[in-house]
Amino acid sequence: MRCANPKKAEAVLALALSKIKPSGSETRKDFEEANRLIKKLQASCPESVIVSLGGSLAKGTNIAGNNEFDIFLLFPRHYSHHEMTMLGVHYARKAFAGMRVESRYAEHPYIQVFSGDYHADVVPAYKIADISQKGSSVDRTQLHTAYVNSKLDSKGKDDVRLLKRFMKNFGIYGAELRVEGFSGYLCEILIIKYGSLMSLFEHASSWEAPSLVLEGDEGGQAARKRFNSPLVVIDPVDTGRNVAAVVSQTSLSRFIFECRRFLASPSKEFFHKEARATSVAQIKAAIKARGTECLLLAFPAPPTVPDVVWPQLKKTAQALVRHLQSLDFSVFGHYYWSDGKECTILLEVDRWELPAVRKAAGPAIRFSKDVDAFVGKHSRALNLHIEHDRMVAVEKREVRDCAVALKSACRKPRAVGVPEGMCAGILKYRLLEGKAVAKPKYAWFLGDYFFAKIA
Repeated sequence: MRCANPKKAEAVLALALSKIKPSGSETRKDFEEANRLIKKLQASCPESVIVSLGGSLAKGTNIAGNNEFDIFLLFPRHYSHHEMTMLGVHYARKAFAGMRVESRYAEHPYIQVFSGDYHADVVPAYKIADISQKGSSVDRTQLHTAYVNSKLDSKGKDDVRLLKRFMKNFGIYGAELRVEGFSGYLCEILIIKYGSLMSLFEHASSWEAPSLVLEGDEGGQAARKRFNSPLVVIDPVDTGRNVAAVVSQTSLSRFIFECRRFLASPSKEFFHKEARATSVAQIKAAIKARGTECLLLAFPAPPTVPDVVWPQLKKTAQALVRHLQSLDFSVFGHYYWSDGKECTILLEVDRWELPAVRKAAGPAIRFSKDVDAFVGKHSRALNLHIEHDRMVAVEKREVRDCAVALKSACRKPRAVGVPEGMCAGILKYRLLEGKAVAKPKYAWFLGDYFFAKIA
């Protein structure tokens, strides 16, 4: 798909870039702060450990106001993995004694240091020359930095900035599992692959199960066979890895859709859409107008990292939906959110209470053994009869009230498929019903569910 108005698109991109590209003074300040922290680490580490700046600041693809960066402590390969991680954390804590430091954990421990308006992740890793020397997944980051800097000129880096802002605008930027979107490195690869942002938009507008390969002889179809993901993008520095593995089908579809919209009618709103606040009164009015019933389940979040919480919260919501559906409740929609302290799940059902009876459809009359078994199983039914060629039983419904069904599930969460890590918290649940779900603390979360519009 070609852009309907190339000149307007060029003007829109220029305006958007002027708002997101760091000024010269901001860039100098960023590097001054990064170098100050790096010097502290160099003084704390032995000479064999190389202190290296990473992330978007090192690649020149950072967006204005992004006061965070990554610093890597690169150890020689003769250290064991345990030695490397423990010594890395020790050296970092020693370097930043007296400063605010917090422990973090991904594949292995690292620390986050806070300095004025800035904060930096300080991550131990191995110093490697190619991916064959990799000892942990974070080792490849240094190769990513070198690769991107070798492939992108200043125009390409600006296009990456614009792509990040475009994706942020639609909630699909970030490899965190709560987002299931496009990482910064994936954005860089896409610009490298297509040469410019406009070229990416034009190609992406017609994507169907895309498989992208930048380096090597392997084609897209071969890559597709190796990875079961909506989007497959082979990492040019580690060909056994799909950079886009975390991208969900929804995030990919949203990107394709927005690329088409931009090409059809370029506008600054694709990069700077104003957030709309939702009031409690608006949420209550929406619930009334929809004529459905809402339940909001709130419970303490497990004490672990977001990339563990969010997948488990998603599975918990899905388990509760399946449970309600198994009892014949029609779930119109559901949504979930966590602020790190509390988990919330919204369930919207067509109606609050089901009839006192339920119909169980049985086998066709020609299957005699199955018919006998069905009759035996439903011998105490209120009514047992034949409809056309099938047996049918009418029974008294055990659970009629949706809230009662949900409370029962929360008392025995394992039985309905709630992940183990969520069970302790969900036993301490709090349930809001009807318009009572419209609390100020949930206004953003509920507003996104009830009022989100993509066009």
